[in-house]
This record gives sequence, structure tokens and C-alpha cells, in this order.
Amino acid sequence: MLIFRMALRNVFRNRRRSLLTGLMMAGGFVLFSATIGISEGTYGSLIDMFTRSRTGHAQVHAAGYLERPSLYKAIKDPDRAGRVLDGLPEVEAWAPRVYTPALAFAGSKTVGAQVMGIDPARERRAMRLEGQLAGGAFVEDVPSDGVVISARLASALSIKTGDEFSLIGQGADGSIANDNFRVAGVLSASGSAFEGPWCLMHIDKAREFMALGSRAHEIALVFTDYRKAREDAALVSAALGDPALDAQPWQVTEKEFYQAMLLDKKGGDITNYVIMLIVAVGVLNTILMAVLERTREYGVLKALGTRPADVFLLIMAEVFILALIASAAGALGALGLNHYLANHGIPLPNPISYGGVKFTVMQSAVTAETFSRPAWTVLLSALAVGIFPALKAARITPVKALSSR
Repeated sequence: MLIFRMALRNVFRNRRRSLLTGLMMAGGFVLFSATIGISEGTYGSLIDMFTRSRTGHAQVHAAGYLERPSLYKAIKDPDRAGRVLDGLPEVEAWAPRVYTPALAFAGSKTVGAQVMGIDPARERRAMRLEGQLAGGAFVEDVPSDGVVISARLASALSIKTGDEFSLIGQGADGSIANDNFRVAGVLSASGSAFEGPWCLMHIDKAREFMALGSRAHEIALVFTDYRKAREDAALVSAALGDPALDAQPWQVTEKEFYQAMLLDKKGGDITNYVIMLIVAVGVLNTILMAVLERTREYGVLKALGTRPADVFLLIMAEVFILALIASAAGALGALGLNHYLANHGIPLPNPISYGGVKFTVMQSAVTAETFSRPAWTVLLSALAVGIFPALKAARITPVKALSSR
């Protein structure tokens, strides 16, 4: 307690130096926190745009389907799985889907296409598919020959809204699947998650086309909190209780996007730690100068019988108190800045459109991490740079210290 009281007195004894050093650490805290907040907020918006445009926060498939998709690897009883999902508070919405490759042709043009059968009513609650239309109407709530196609498929077949085309493929019962369809709507070329030659139709119409019965290839899930996707996907697997079904979060189903995001976040972390390194060098210089100025003081303490360990602890206690006060001040500043950026954000000069959503503002996110990481980084870096000056003070020889000017 005596060392602590002495350290507290020393911190406030030279108010100007302590204020400048504290402001340096607090400023680093605020910059670090704001960078993390903007990163988390921006990635949160991007993840929401990406997952709600098509993939969902997690997906349920038949075991092995994700590794090697096949017409025959289907969920046998999606209705039963849906009843289980409806009973989970973590699941906000879910939507069954079926997929199959097919050959699309109109007039003299032929191109490979990917057919996706959807439940329009459930997709509206879970995803933002309808907002990706460039023209026409979305898939009707009842089975019909009206389908929505991607801009790429429309261009390849030279067809537009109202035109007819044909699809031919493989039925699950071994038959040849073929039927005529009418273009009800066309997806946007730049603001849609469906960049390839896609054809979206009512799930019952697609099941009839594929001879798939009541089965489904995928159930897309939307959770109440995308940040808990891994935990909630595991909870879904346990609730379904069927080893033939596999629930995976978006970090697995969209591995390339997730890895690219992590790589970009690592680049941001490097920038943050460079900021803290600059702050730490400034703190080291200030503390070292303070130790040199108080050489005679430490000499007197050593002459009076103070142990080197106590001198070392005294310096480290001063650094810790100063870092603690600076962190508290930095946390208040960071709270105000992050709160402002969360409400107003930073406008983007060139808005980004994806999946029917326009991303116009970079917003911050006020989370525990925006304060915890800067706090322990400031404290640890301050204590780390304080070790050398503290050791220097602890090794002072009383005779040389008292004779110094």
C-alpha cells in the first residue's frame, strides 16, 4: 500500500507530464477502439448483405451433400425438420430449396443452367431475393410456369420478361425432366447474388420437374444473431437429432468469403498494433526521461535501505496507474465516438449494391470487444515499456545517483 500511495503521488506530482503521457495513451485507445468498431460494424453489414441475399446464416443438408452435391442426396422429410426449427427460439426463419442442373434452350440458343426451387413465402421472411429483381415479377406463391431468371441466363438465351423457354434435365426417378416455362422476372445484373445462369421457380413446380416428391436438398436458416451462427448451427444439429442431416454455419458453407474476410481483418489488426506501437514508444521515452530526472530521488531511496525490487515496483505501479486512468478516459472517448459512428456512420463516395441491398454508409458497432481489446493492449504495452526504465531505476547506485546533477 505504501508503494501504491507513493506511485499515486508521483503520478500527480508532475501533472503536465502525466497529462501528456495519459493523453497519448488515451488517444491510442480511442483510435484502436474506433478502428475495431468500424471494422466490426462494416463486416456486420457485409455479412448481413451476403447471408441474407441467398445463403442464410446456416444451411441444413443431407450428410455429404455440401462436399459433393447430388440430385439424389436429399432431405427426406423437410416438413418434420421444419417443425423442429419452428420450436427453436434461435431460428428466426427457414426456407426449403431444391437444386438441379438443366439445359435451357430458346429458339436456336442453348445454355447450361442451374435450377433452384424456392418457397416464395418463406424466402420473403428469410432472404431478400425479391429485392434483387431488375424487372418483372417474382415467383408466384402458388406453383406456375412463371420463373425468375438471372441476367446472365437472359442474355445467353436472348430472352426477356414474358418470353418462353424450355428446360431439360434428369429426374430423380431416372426419367427425362423437360418442361416449358415463362419468364416472369429477370434479376439484376449488378445487384444480385445470382451471377451465373440461374432459374428460380416455385419449389413444388421444381419438385414436379425433378420427380423429387416432397424432398428438399437444402434448408436455409436465418438466426436471430448471425454472430452466433456456429453455436446455433450446432444447436440445430442436436435438435434435429438425425445423423443423416448436417447443419453448417455460413463460415463453412461460404468458406472462401469467410477466409477473405479474416485475411482483411488481419490487415486491420496490423494497422491497430502499429498505432499502439507508436504510442508505446512515446510512453517509453516519457517514462525514461522521468526516471533520469529523478535519479537523485531514487538514490536517496536506495541509501535509506529501499530494496531494488521496491524501486522497480514503484515505477511499474506509476505506469499501471497512469495507464489505468488513460484507459478509463479513452473508454469514455471511444464510447462517444463509436456511438456517433454507429448512428451516423461514414458515407461511402461509391455505394455498394449486393443482393438487393445498397451499402452506403460505414457504421461502427459498439461491442465488448471495441473496449476490451484496446484496454488490455494499452495496459500491457504500457507495462511492457515500463520494464526497462524500472530496471534502470532499480539498479541505480546510491553514491553515483547522489553525485549526479
